[in-house]
Amino acid sequence: TMLPFVLLLGNHSSGKSSFANYALGRRVQQCGVAPTDDGFTVIAPGEEDADQDGPALVSDPDLGFEGLRQFGPGLVQHAKLKLRTDLKASNFCVIDSPGMIDAPGGSTLDHGHERGYNFEASVRWFADRADVILLFFDPDKPGTTGETLSVLTNALSGCDHKLHIILNKADRFEKIHDFARAYGALCWNLSKVIPRKDLPRIYTTCIPPADGEVREGHGDLANGLEDLRRTRDDVMAEVFRAPTRRVDNAVTRLRDAASVLLMHLDVCSAARSARRKELFALYAPSVLAASACVSGAGGLFVAGAVSPAVACGAGGLAATAGLHYLNAKNCRRNLERLDSQEGLDSLYRKIYAKESVRGDGESLATWHVVRQHLLEKVVPVGGAALAPAAPMGAHKKLRKILDVEAPRLRRQAAPATYPNVRHDEGSEAAVP
Repeated sequence: TMLPFVLLLGNHSSGKSSFANYALGRRVQQCGVAPTDDGFTVIAPGEEDADQDGPALVSDPDLGFEGLRQFGPGLVQHAKLKLRTDLKASNFCVIDSPGMIDAPGGSTLDHGHERGYNFEASVRWFADRADVILLFFDPDKPGTTGETLSVLTNALSGCDHKLHIILNKADRFEKIHDFARAYGALCWNLSKVIPRKDLPRIYTTCIPPADGEVREGHGDLANGLEDLRRTRDDVMAEVFRAPTRRVDNAVTRLRDAASVLLMHLDVCSAARSARRKELFALYAPSVLAASACVSGAGGLFVAGAVSPAVACGAGGLAATAGLHYLNAKNCRRNLERLDSQEGLDSLYRKIYAKESVRGDGESLATWHVVRQHLLEKVVPVGGAALAPAAPMGAHKKLRKILDVEAPRLRRQAAPATYPNVRHDEGSEAAVP
C-alpha cells in the first residue's frame, strides 16, 4: 500500500472506532454499542475532507488496495475510503474493520459467508500488509466470539511481531474482582488458540471522552486510572511507530516470501523426480518382459517351431499384461500417497534432513505454510508432481535473496550504529 497503516480488529463495541478517533485527533468514525460499520474503512490523510466508495478505493492504482478485488463485490461495495485533514497521523493511515460477532446458533459468520465475502481471508490480506495490528476486546465479552478466535488462530498466524492485544474500556470496572474475572476469562480463552505457554502482553486501557479527559474513577479501580493512561500511551507509541516499522515489515515479508517460494520449488521438484521414478518402475519391467517375450517367440518362429512360438508369445504377453497391471496398481497407490500430507511430509524430511534433525523451528513453520498451499491449491488440480517447473535460475535467485539481499536490506534499515558493530555494505554480514 502507498502508506504504512494500522489495522484495528475486534469484537463489535470493543472500542475500535473510538480508538481510531482518539488516535487521529478528530471524530471520523461513528461510535455506538450496536455495530456501526459493515465493512472495512480506510482513513487516510488528505488535502481536503472527502469520502470515496469501495470501487473507487480498489480502482486507484496508487493506493495499493487492488488485491481486495479477489474477495468479490461483497467486500468491495461495503469498503470505504475517508480522506481527512488535520489528522495527528500525517504519514500513515488507519483501517477500521467491522466488528466480529457470531451468527445465531453459535456458528461463526465467516463459515457461512453471511457477510457476502470470506471475512477471515480478507483479514489475512490486511494483516499481511499491516505494519501494526491492534486486536480489541470488550470487558463485557471477555470470552471473545468464535469468529474472533478463528481469526486469531488462522488469519493472524505469523503476525505475532506486530500484533498487540488490548482489553479496552478497563475504566468501566467498578470492583477489582470484576476486572480480575474479565482479565482471567480473556487469558483463558486466548490460551486455547495461542500455542505457547507464555501469553503476549495484554494492554489494559481506556479511551477518554470526546473532551479529551478520562472520566473520573469510581469504586476500587479509582487509583488505577493513571496506570490505564500510561498503558494507553504505550499503545499510542506503537501506533505512531507504524511508519518506521514499514521498512522492517517489508524486508520480513520479502524474506518470508522467498523462503516459501524456495521450499515450494524444492518440494515440487522432488515430487516430479519421485513421479518419474514411479513411472520408470511401472514401464521398465513391462518393456523388458515384452521384449524378452517377443525375442523368445521370434527365435522359436525362426527355428520353425511355429506353434510353440505362438504359445510362447501369447503366454509371455499375458504374463507381461498381468505384471503391468500389478505394477500400475502399485504405481497409482504410490502417486496418491505422494500427494497426501504423509507423502509431502516425507519429501520435506528428505530434502531438509538437517533442519528436521535439529528441529529447526523456522524451517518447520515455513513448511506448514507450503504444505497447506499444496494440499489446498495444488493437489486438487493435479498434484505437486505436475506443477510447472520454475524458470532456469529461479532457485539461485531465491537463494541470493535469502543469503545476500535480505540481510543487506536489513542492515540498511537497522539503526545507524550499534555498539562495537560496523555496517559494511560490501560484505554479507555485519563485522564485529
